[in-house]
Amino acid sequence: MRKFLFLFIVAALTMLFAGTVSAITIKGVQVDAESAKCISCHEDEVIAPKVNEQWSHSAHAKNGIGCLSCHMAEQSDFDAMDHYGQYVAKHPTPKDCAMCHPQEVEENTKSKHAYPFWLYASADRSVFEPIVGTKQGCESCHNISAMWPDGSVGECDVCHSKHTFDVKQARHPNTCGECHLGPDHPQREIYYESKHGNIFRANEANLNLNYNSSEVDGIPLPSPVCTTCHMDSAPGVKGTHNVSARLAWESQAPWSYRTIWFEEELGTWQEKNEQMKTVCKNCHAPAFVEDYFMMYDLVNLQYNEIRRQFVKWAKLYEKKGLIKPLKETTVDGHTKTYSNTVLNASWYTKASELLYNSWHHEGRRFRMGAAMQAPDYVQWHGIWELQHNLQEMIAWGAERGVEEAKKINESDSPTKFFTYKIYDVPGGLYSFVTPEQNDVPMLYQVIPNYWEKAKANVKAAYKQGLITEETWERWLTRYENKDKYLGKDYAGHEIFQKYNERRKKELVDDDGPLSDAIGLDLPSKTPFEEKEK
Repeated sequence: MRKFLFLFIVAALTMLFAGTVSAITIKGVQVDAESAKCISCHEDEVIAPKVNEQWSHSAHAKNGIGCLSCHMAEQSDFDAMDHYGQYVAKHPTPKDCAMCHPQEVEENTKSKHAYPFWLYASADRSVFEPIVGTKQGCESCHNISAMWPDGSVGECDVCHSKHTFDVKQARHPNTCGECHLGPDHPQREIYYESKHGNIFRANEANLNLNYNSSEVDGIPLPSPVCTTCHMDSAPGVKGTHNVSARLAWESQAPWSYRTIWFEEELGTWQEKNEQMKTVCKNCHAPAFVEDYFMMYDLVNLQYNEIRRQFVKWAKLYEKKGLIKPLKETTVDGHTKTYSNTVLNASWYTKASELLYNSWHHEGRRFRMGAAMQAPDYVQWHGIWELQHNLQEMIAWGAERGVEEAKKINESDSPTKFFTYKIYDVPGGLYSFVTPEQNDVPMLYQVIPNYWEKAKANVKAAYKQGLITEETWERWLTRYENKDKYLGKDYAGHEIFQKYNERRKKELVDDDGPLSDAIGLDLPSKTPFEEKEK
């Protein structure tokens, strides 16, 4: 507390007496005498002199926040270093930042950024890979939830890079993309594939990201960046450093479930959902926003049914002894299990890898792509890979004599790809279409009373409290008008018929160009045929 009071007085006096003899101009900025000594020494001794330049351009410098405002320490502090007769802090923490930014620190501390789930469920990195790899890998990002000895949590400079603490840089999608990228959480790639990211890149050179969202009218960008949706103020929504405040699904988890994270302060998942929708409705029509969120709900629910299959097979294979839990005796003589059937299935088999990747990689891409308008991640990087993984999971058991798996694997029915229950909604998100598009899906053709079964499943999710009454009623409206949404109320499209004739000429006719390409038989032998003994 004494340290905080001292820092407050230092900052206040620096501002009060700026321009008097106690202030020194260095690097074009008026600084207090102690900061001037720090700057000069770092320059003269060539010890990270770049930080001086970075600091000189910062809002800290412009507002008289000098070196000791953040680096002052008492001898008993965990990071105190005796530095030329004065104790300085080597590692300023959120507790130091809270001196001037108490609300931001408190909000961040209550966010999922500060939640050390990677310590609570640490098996993948603590068991399956060498520790030095984890320290340079997982920990580099997950230290955003660092648990400091002074009682604070997190690292503010993960987003606000020291020593500039530049709002423009913190708001740029590439800052979030330092961690939110790659096969397991590719939000950066997803964003840049989306229309939002496309518009951002097209206008990036002319954008001013250095603004306080609570002090501007509306959203001052042609498309949102990450902070627009997750943190910034917008008409109808207060800004926050709690990145979890507007999230209603835990779609990064092995199962998608509705969040209750700090609901006593942030509100129910329904209220969080409405906050996010309010941001969206600043740019999009309300009907589109409601439809989009309904589709996203269905993706999360459908993912859970697929996930249920992976868990079922992992449990069955373990029961039959095909997968064995990992156990070992600790140095203090206790026997401990080091694997989890439903999270990783012990890693060491192909089925284990399929189980793990299907929630940690492909399952996340499926769900996150649907959240952020990235169809390629929903499709080829998401559900397509999930489908292949599930078939491989079943085939793995069939090859080892599991009768239930053999029955599916050897079936000649295309319904073998759907050993899980189905969610669906009549029609798509972006357009009304004529009937041709909805004549294609196999399940529509072979499952009797398909829509009645889909309705029963969506209703069950509503009764379970996983979707709102408004979403259920929206779904019902489509169901009750399904012939319109499926295109059956409209005549076949004239262009479709004309293009079908062109398709036949190109791809079907015996004298067509495809037939010519396939039918070419070269006269020479292959090199292998030429030299085969």
